[in-house]
Amino acid sequence: MAKNCFENVPHESLDFCPNDENAAGISARLQYAPIEFVEKMELPAATGDYKARVTIQEANFALKADKNWKGIDILVDENELKNSLVGNKGNMKAKSELEFYIPGIRSEVVGFIDTYKNVPMVFAVRDSNGATWFVGTTTNPAYFESADGSTGKKYEDNAGVAVKISANTRLHKFEGDIVEA
Repeated sequence: MAKNCFENVPHESLDFCPNDENAAGISARLQYAPIEFVEKMELPAATGDYKARVTIQEANFALKADKNWKGIDILVDENELKNSLVGNKGNMKAKSELEFYIPGIRSEVVGFIDTYKNVPMVFAVRDSNGATWFVGTTTNPAYFESADGSTGKKYEDNAGVAVKISANTRLHKFEGDIVEA
């Protein structure tokens, strides 16, 4: 006889009031750190209610004492945070993606891309509704998928680097403060 895998699975309504503001987009600044800088990242158990299974409480995350978050200014309205399902029916998995645009073809930007192109990372992204999301975990870090820099062709074109980051895990909401140093 097959095991009943759904006996204790939560079954909740997903209510939304159409009068509530639900802004699209993300902040014009994000933070990042190499996974090597993370002292503690306790992921929530895949049990409990919908919110609890993707929320990391502040007490469950810490960077090493001598390490800090660093920030990146990104171009307004050129950025997107995604939580997707990938794989085949019956074997779906979560994947998180972050696309952002760093303005300017500058030595610092090219150097940043060169330095972190293969480094396991975690990114902290604040959405336009005020929630902070992690892309990447200690188990499944975020990696650069692409970083395409361009000076643009015409004066009015954007000049900078379009970056895509992905992690083979769901987004995790962080219930704490991100302090940049």
